[in-house]
Amino acid sequence: MNIALVAPSPVPFVLGGAEHLALGLQRFINEQTAHRCELFKVSVLEHNLPDLLMSYRTFSRLDLSSFDRVVSTKYPSWMVQHPSHVVYMLHTLRGLYDAYHFMNQPLECDYDTPHAQRVRDEMHRIRSSGETGREALERFFDLVQEGLGGGQLSSSFTRFPGPFARDVVHFLDGFAMQPARMAGYAAISRTVRDRAGYFPAGQQVSVLYPPPRLEGFRCGGDDYLFTISRLDVPKRVRLLIEAMCHVKADIPLLIGGTGPDEPALRHLAGNDPRIRFLGPLTDSQVLDLYADALVIPFVPYDEDYGLITLEAMMSGKPVLTVADAGGVNEFVVDGETGLCVPPEPLAIASAIDKLCEDRSAARRMGEEARRRVGKIGWRTVVEGLLGQELAPAPRARRVLGRQWPHRPRMVVTVTFPVHPPRGGGQSRVFHLYRHLARHFDITLVTLGPADQPRFDAQIAPGLREIRIPKTEAHQAYENQQSQSVGWIPVTDIVAAMALHLTPAYGETLEACVREAHVLVACHPYLAREMCKHKPGLPLWYEAQDVEWTLKQQMLGTSGAALELAEVVRSVEAEAWHAAEFVFACTAEDLQALTGLYGPTRASQLVVPNGFAEDEVRFTPPLVRQRLAKVVGLSGRSVLFMGSWHGPNFEAMDHVRAYAEALPDVSFLIVGSVGLKYAGSEMPSNVKLLGVVDDEEKQVLLSAADVAVNPMLSGTGSNLKMFDYLAAGLPVVSTPFGARGIDIQPGRHYIASETQDFPVALMDCFIRGIDESLVRNASDFVREHYAWNVIAERVHAHLREHLL
Repeated sequence: MNIALVAPSPVPFVLGGAEHLALGLQRFINEQTAHRCELFKVSVLEHNLPDLLMSYRTFSRLDLSSFDRVVSTKYPSWMVQHPSHVVYMLHTLRGLYDAYHFMNQPLECDYDTPHAQRVRDEMHRIRSSGETGREALERFFDLVQEGLGGGQLSSSFTRFPGPFARDVVHFLDGFAMQPARMAGYAAISRTVRDRAGYFPAGQQVSVLYPPPRLEGFRCGGDDYLFTISRLDVPKRVRLLIEAMCHVKADIPLLIGGTGPDEPALRHLAGNDPRIRFLGPLTDSQVLDLYADALVIPFVPYDEDYGLITLEAMMSGKPVLTVADAGGVNEFVVDGETGLCVPPEPLAIASAIDKLCEDRSAARRMGEEARRRVGKIGWRTVVEGLLGQELAPAPRARRVLGRQWPHRPRMVVTVTFPVHPPRGGGQSRVFHLYRHLARHFDITLVTLGPADQPRFDAQIAPGLREIRIPKTEAHQAYENQQSQSVGWIPVTDIVAAMALHLTPAYGETLEACVREAHVLVACHPYLAREMCKHKPGLPLWYEAQDVEWTLKQQMLGTSGAALELAEVVRSVEAEAWHAAEFVFACTAEDLQALTGLYGPTRASQLVVPNGFAEDEVRFTPPLVRQRLAKVVGLSGRSVLFMGSWHGPNFEAMDHVRAYAEALPDVSFLIVGSVGLKYAGSEMPSNVKLLGVVDDEEKQVLLSAADVAVNPMLSGTGSNLKMFDYLAAGLPVVSTPFGARGIDIQPGRHYIASETQDFPVALMDCFIRGIDESLVRNASDFVREHYAWNVIAERVHAHLREHLL
């Protein structure tokens, strides 16, 4: 369907809410549906009545007959005539409607001249006859123009606003809105829908809430009050400043925006150090200010909609408003998603102090607010305007370049937190998708511990993580299942079994999936949950491991273990067969998955593990020796890194044995693998350093003498190997530990069986570092295994085979 979207362009031009709405609607239709949309804008002058009427006339003359549907937005764009015309009303010229009583003008027009009576009679005649064509409009415009231009209507008739202007605009709007001229009616809010005179009596008017323009909302601290709007009288920022005189709490009020009322507001604020005017703000500044606000006070008079309300709530913040704020109160439920009080300074001040005293209540209301507005999006708007459910996005095979936008939206499910990346799985997800975000807008929907707050932030350009904490019921069930298998971690398996215990995850995922073009299941556990929200979207499956094989090794053979392993087998088989694209760490893993579950229709690709080239520096041997002394590593040192993972525990048992065999060597254990051994008896030369940040890790990679990787089990490949090799550390590894990496023993690393590691380590210490080996290794992995290189190979494969 070819759609014409029609909107006025104000003079002088401003890029305000109405303009952003039109652009957002057009972009969604063109990028995320099979329809095509052209935006038509006409300059509108409304400083006097003749200019305003000329704008009405210009729209009435537009010929859009070549389009299948016309959608108009704001006066006077609905003057367009088309057999399939839907009005999506933002508002009328309010100064001649519901705000007219503020203008101190008479309500009734005294038609006291012959020409004025002719105009009145012509309006009555057209209404009575039910005429809908352009001819009737042209005669009317000619008649009014003749009177205004020829002096046959006195200055009282040209007064703007005034009763004659009000009658004429009401007549023109009513003519345009006749059911015989309209295929449908919609409004941006119930407030707009229910205003007197906006729509013909008895007509059904859909309420279609538009989403805000901004993206990347997140919830942070609760440090201040923040509001943003045009600083003019209807926004009533004055009311907030007056309220601050009565606020007892020492909390700042930050005011964003500019406008004609700013000088008076600054004067009113006086010397109150808590009140700060921020002026114009960038989008990123606005997002940051929303994120760390306690509450967003927004107290306009009879607002049409109030995008500030949605922006605040999508940031997880409650909104403080007043009873006569109009559209704001369609979202603010007092005590649930914010507070609604009388429009009086003392009432507002009392509400602010109440929230300052009970910040946990503010957080609870913010979470509920986020949930309430989570489903608002352009898809619902477009379906309402077109009167049809939009078809699911096309499946991925060879459609991206022709039917998807330049930057498709990708949603990835992950059963663990990603940012900041510490363990191997976190690092893979973070670095792979942050580089793929050069080509996609990516949202990671992750699952976090029950004792941590919700997290929603852009963690890299184009990459957003929304982390949903498990509920206490979910955590209790997970603990029960873990205890049944000897306290082995089962977070991912339980996510597949009992995600309903954390309903916020499903609600958040549903909202994200609604706007997505492709779904990615990182591990198989949440693939089913993802697909149920939007069947038909292409599913890509990132098989970081052969999960059934790995979990069988970890869980054992008890009855409870076998039941959990069967859950793994079921979800892994389902993801394998449902996916259109499967990517795994090694070719061996893809072969193993085929052997377990049979052939798949999916395109397949090996996407090896890698490392962040910008986070790992190569350290030459001589510099390494000097650094070791600087950081206090006296004598010989061996580095082992690992996360809380069964195969790493097995390797750690070997490392402990090496420490006992080499008491003069310090063994530095980095990562959560060491947490299992905290408090247990360990050789004195084993240093359990725990989880470290990137800077600390780089110091250890630059100062240690040798790295070890005595791995004997697991699937996929070991991320630690890339950090070791890129940093210039000589690596002693089992051949199994080097699996999935195209490196050669003797040229890039030192191969050894586990029982021979002490001998290999002593040989390194005695002979010294082989500089050609470490330089070969570092150069090789930087060329082939840096995450940016890997991500570009993935995108190239997608372009050739899927997109």
